[in-house]
Amino acid sequence: MTVIFGAKAAPAYTIAKDIIHAILCLSDVIAADPVARRHLRIAMVENYNVSAAEKLIPACDISEQISLASKEASGTGNMKFMLNGAVTLGTLDGANVEIAELVGPENIYTFGLSSEAVINSYARGDYDPAAHLEADPRLRAALDFLVGEEMRATGDVARLERLHAELAHKDWFMTFPDFADYCATKARMLADLGDEDAWARKALVNIAKAGYFSSDRTIADYNRDIWHADYAR
Repeated sequence: MTVIFGAKAAPAYTIAKDIIHAILCLSDVIAADPVARRHLRIAMVENYNVSAAEKLIPACDISEQISLASKEASGTGNMKFMLNGAVTLGTLDGANVEIAELVGPENIYTFGLSSEAVINSYARGDYDPAAHLEADPRLRAALDFLVGEEMRATGDVARLERLHAELAHKDWFMTFPDFADYCATKARMLADLGDEDAWARKALVNIAKAGYFSSDRTIADYNRDIWHADYAR
């Protein structure tokens, strides 16, 4: 399996740069492992843009759209993956919500906290990442891998330790509560991917339903609800 990451970080966005650094380190660690590299490859696309997306999106079976519910920035990537037959694995956030409504639960894989749960937790200020680390040994192992021997030997230790501390003590985007559900949903999705006929049907449903996101429909709705332009003029 090949996992492709496409991302950029603003010059001042330190943690985003640290995440990209960790992905690149993990890619090197896996490539150097004779067992792991037979099963998994990680590619980080430098300067990801539309030209790269035109080649990558049609090749993907799974579109991972895993932003924290209520935090998704505006974007159209998940719709482009859908149009090209990729099945979504994602949180109920942004356009994922509309995709889920269009294709039905059998043709999308959703996981994680709801927007309401996230917003309420922020309002209460009660999120404690340490509680999740104590409750889930797999989560603790995944986090500690960031600063383990293999990663330290490959990357910048200061960057890796800063990212580890950011997650362990803050985890502003609440990745920890979604971890177990993500792992279980991803495993179920990969098992389903093995049934080629059933998977093809999921892909075709996504392609067929993608028409809802056409610019013609979108602009007509904007005009009806917001602009109220009179084309007769």
